Parts: sequence; C-alpha cells; structure tokens
Amino acid sequence: MARNINVIPPKKNSTAGKGKKTQRRKLRVAAYCRVSTDQEEQLLSYENQVRFYTESINSNPEYECAGIYADEGISGTNTKKREEFNRMIADCRAGKIDRIITKSISRFARNTLDCLKYVRELKALGVGIIFEKENIDTLDAKGEVLLTILSSLAQDESRNISENSTWGIRKRFEVGQHKMSTARFLGYDTNESGKLVVNKKQAKIVQRLYMEFLHGKTTDYIKRIFEREGVVNWNGSTKWQATTLASMLENEKYKGDTLLQKSYTADFLTKKRVMNEGEIQQFYIEDDHEAIIEPWIWECVQLEMERRKRYLEEHGTNSFSHNTEQNPFAAKIICGECNKVFHRKGWQSSAGETRRIWQCSERYKVKGVLGCSNRHIDEDTVRKIYFMAWNKLLECRDALLPEWKEKAQGEDLLARFRAIDFMKLTEHTQPIQELDVDLMLRTLDHIKVYESGVVVAVFLDGTEIVYKTEN
Repeated sequence: MARNINVIPPKKNSTAGKGKKTQRRKLRVAAYCRVSTDQEEQLLSYENQVRFYTESINSNPEYECAGIYADEGISGTNTKKREEFNRMIADCRAGKIDRIITKSISRFARNTLDCLKYVRELKALGVGIIFEKENIDTLDAKGEVLLTILSSLAQDESRNISENSTWGIRKRFEVGQHKMSTARFLGYDTNESGKLVVNKKQAKIVQRLYMEFLHGKTTDYIKRIFEREGVVNWNGSTKWQATTLASMLENEKYKGDTLLQKSYTADFLTKKRVMNEGEIQQFYIEDDHEAIIEPWIWECVQLEMERRKRYLEEHGTNSFSHNTEQNPFAAKIICGECNKVFHRKGWQSSAGETRRIWQCSERYKVKGVLGCSNRHIDEDTVRKIYFMAWNKLLECRDALLPEWKEKAQGEDLLARFRAIDFMKLTEHTQPIQELDVDLMLRTLDHIKVYESGVVVAVFLDGTEIVYKTEN
C-alpha cells in the first residue's frame, strides 16, 4: 500500500509565546589580525587591518563587534606566544563569539596542524571562520578540504621564508656582517650599527673574573666572593651563577673574536634552538671588536680549565671544594700509593675532643673491606707542611729565578703565566705563619702523602718540596 509523504517547508520566521515574532540576534563577530615583524611597513599593515575590520564589522547591521584581536610582531608558525590569538580562542570557548573574520589563512596560522586543530574545535562550538583572501567559510561543508590544501601551502611558504631568511643571515656572516645582542652579556654594549663596544665599568669585572680563576679559585668560590662584595651583573642584580661565570670564561668575544652560529633553529615551526655541534657551518671572525682580555690570557684560562679537568679525572673526583673558605684543601691532598684524593674526616677522642684528619678515599671504599693501605694525616700537619714549603720556596727564590725567567719566555702559555706570577708573588714577601686561603689556592697544586711518611708539596710553577713526617 502506497504511503503519502508530505514535505513541510521551513519557516522563515519562528514564533514563540503569544504569537510575537522572535527578533533575530545579531552575529557576534570578531576579527583577528597579525603581522610577523616590527618593520615599519608591516606595522602600517597591522594598523590598517585593525582599522579596516573595526569599521567593516560596525558598518554591518547584522553584526555586533565581539572584539578585534591583534598580535603584533609575532610569528604564525605556532600559537604559544600569540597572546591575542589565545585570548580569542578562550572567548570562543566561553561562548562570546559567533564568527571570526581574518585576512587570510597565513594570518590565522602558518602551521597546518594548528590551523586545522582550531578550525575544527571552533566549528564544533558553532564558531565559523571567514578567510577573506581565499573566500573560505569554515561552516561550509566544502571549506575544510580547500582549507587543508591552502593551509599546507601557507606552512610551506613559512618554511621558504625561514630558509631564505637563514640563507641571507649566513651570507652576511660569510663577509663578517652581524649584529650582537648584549642583553645578557657582561662587559660590552652595542653601538647604533650593532657592533660591540667595551663597557669599561663591566669590563673590570670580567678582567677580575679571569684573574681570580687563574689564581686558583673555582667559579663556585668566585660566585660567593662576588655576591659577598655586592658585585653587580648585567641586569643590576648581585646574584651570580657559577655556570654563568664558567660560560664567560669560555667566551671568545672577550679576546676580541666572534664565533657565529653557536646555536641554530632546528625546527622552523617550533622555533626550537639547539647548540651547534658541527651540524651546520660556523663562522669565526678574528679581531672583530676591542678585546677586554688579552688573547694570551684568554688562552691561559682555556688551558687551566683543561688542566683542572684532567686533574679531577686523574685523581678520581668530580670537583674541587664547594666550601673553599671552610675546606680549602679539598681535592688537593693526593694519595702517593693509589693517586686518589684524600677525604677529610672528623675523629673524636674519648675525652670529647674532635680533630680533623685526611684519609685516602680508597681506604674504606667498600664497607668492611680495607682498600688502600696508606696512612692518614692530620689537617694541622697539612697546614704546617704548606707553611714550611712556601717559606722554603721564598728562601730559595734566587735559585728558582733563572728557571722562572726561562719559562716566562717560553711557548707554554700557562707555564709562562705561572712563572711571571710566582716572580711577582715572591718579591719582597715575608714568610707566613697562618693559612692564607687565597695564597694557597694561587700557589699550591697538591700535597702528596706516602705510606712511608714522606710528604711532597707540589706548587703550580712545578717546584716540589719534600718532607718526612713521623710515623
């Protein structure tokens, strides 16, 4: 039996209540504008976009302006730093926006995934996006297919822009053209052309850092000295980081040279930067600007860093003292039998008296098992040996002078520095009776203790002085 099917046409106007027509609500329309650089022509475009969409929305009787969202000088490859974009999305989620108008897909997003992600989310919320240049309305069923294609093209365009920009930068690097930021760079300012110029006040801090390090101090110790004295860093703070000081000691710019492309952008979408470990070419420019540190002194610091690294590896420890003021001999007392460092321990007598002794780190490395057989040594004995050794060196200065003078003319830069330093230190110097920590760090390499009772004080200039202690 045939069925009758009646088609009910849509009503243009719905009614409610007492037969009154419901007034159609205006669409709450927002506009999104973005420019990716702060160049003058781009800023003009930015201002024009804001003005155009404000006037366009307000002039349409069916529209109600829900806001103009505009990001200035922000890349479109990701949304993390686009505050206005994120605020707009939040307002959409809160039900404050019905439509979004934007100039083009590239203004909205150059990342295909981001573009489709937000388009689909907003579509599910009933919020459509109108891309004027491409004539796409995302609420149109055909819109997403075309949007996928065009957003991919926008992403590829962004990649090309990034590659072209990188190419241009590297071409300038090849001829020595570059601009340097000094936002977190102590010792230099930049002039109007972006070249480094010495900040004389800050340069003194840099010079002091290099000398303190060559005089035996660790970056951790220097950090505490700077903070105790209220030395001001690049941002006006008196707080310092040992890692920052270490990086300053390695920075070639302080000797007047510049290494370009120490890091690079690994992904144009995420803008993630990574250290350049040889993946791409670098450019080293000699005599690029005025030096703060003499080149040979800078090289001495690099040699000293390498020496300390070898020293720690050779003697089986990770670092020098982290509390130099209270424990200056840390990592400086070496076992003559196994070549490992001695560690400081506290021994308490039956009478309650505590004394400090130094013992080979290998002696009881495995609990309950005797390792290295070397004897311990009292800290008071260590101090006395250093006093006697240094005073003996002063006494023998005339005999040591010819060797120092020869080293001061030699090719070994670090040996040259030590020789010059020891000649200055020992001139008109009186014997010591108390421990001067800074002098000890500046002069003593290590003290080697043997099981036989022989103790050898080895100074940084290479001088060795031997003593025999009582067993």
